[in-house]
Amino acid sequence: MGPLGHSVAALVAAGAMPLGLAALAVRPRLRLGLAERLGRRGEVRSGSIWIHGASVGEIRAALPLAERLESHGVCLSTQTVSGREVARRARPEWPCALAPLDHPWCVAAALSRVRPSALVLVENELWPAWIRAAHDRGVPVVAVSARLSARSLRRWRRLRVVSRPLASRLAAVGARTQADAARFAELGVPGERIQVTGDLKLLPGADPEGLAPDLAAVLGGPLLVAASTHAGEEAAALAAFADVAGAALVLAPRHPERFDAVAELVRGAGLPLRRRSTLGGAPLVAREVLLLDSLGELPGIFARATSAFVGGSLVDRGGHNVVEAVRVGCPVVVGPHLANVEHAVSLLAPSGALLRIDDAAGLGQAWRRALAEPEAAAARARAGAEALTKAGDAVERSARLVEAQL
Repeated sequence: MGPLGHSVAALVAAGAMPLGLAALAVRPRLRLGLAERLGRRGEVRSGSIWIHGASVGEIRAALPLAERLESHGVCLSTQTVSGREVARRARPEWPCALAPLDHPWCVAAALSRVRPSALVLVENELWPAWIRAAHDRGVPVVAVSARLSARSLRRWRRLRVVSRPLASRLAAVGARTQADAARFAELGVPGERIQVTGDLKLLPGADPEGLAPDLAAVLGGPLLVAASTHAGEEAAALAAFADVAGAALVLAPRHPERFDAVAELVRGAGLPLRRRSTLGGAPLVAREVLLLDSLGELPGIFARATSAFVGGSLVDRGGHNVVEAVRVGCPVVVGPHLANVEHAVSLLAPSGALLRIDDAAGLGQAWRRALAEPEAAAARARAGAEALTKAGDAVERSARLVEAQL
């Protein structure tokens, strides 16, 4: 980075400092891993392939790819503390840190420490300063399981001064679908650098870990799940649950910092509440709500559930991973906002493993149907899992794309 670049970076840092300090004061959780976000600390495996995913779902999807590339050496990063903990628990021998802030000084510090052989970005983690710094150091940047919605493309195209250089610096793009590939070409990535390699989230990952004995002991009866929920979706799930008889509910908010607020919401609805962190030994009973204030236990819970609502879809967040539950035999209910998972939805919807609803009333109806016909619901989930199996091997195609850049 030349003198002008350093001057701009200094101005940006100076301008952002008051806001950053205020954010740290108001939200102490942001202090966690601050040194890692500044690129100064974190486990390092120099010369490795650096694989980055935004959070829990992307890290889980990336693990099979990392295993395939392990002979080259791998290290991981993520934007969230929860994603970091899931990665460390799954493969403690692999270094995993929080990703650096997308500021030239932060990414330069991180790249100087890791000195990766390649930078692999999962899904839509397109960070301009990070990509530029890697490119300038001769580190090939590869996007895998790459998605670009029509809305995101419109936003990027309004920022051509940023998007055009970013697109030109991507060494290769492994797109989820042909539609994603076409959008990356519109963004400005040269066509010869784009392949359709598939969606890593569609493929079977590692078998879900067995539930901890204390958790397994309480999950005895019919069970419903509301997973990866955002503000507004817990209220909808609780309203739907109010019209359902004979089942307990597991409520799993997307962001850990919302656990306490969601607990108050359950209490305000007049429902008996138990938290995973203070579980107790008695089995859950009908009408009881278990707040899953832990990480990494959802796959095992999905395997016990009759039906699961996956959040980010009743509010406009684009939807979250709809595959994880179906893969272990649990049919899924989603709302109308599915831009992030449209390919998975298109595969699962014909099998009946995925039902779309518009509101809390629709969710309640879907849950009542699943509880009334559990064998039919399980059969739909099995049909969905078979559809996923036919989707192909995105791991091998993505790995070959990365290896071609080494």
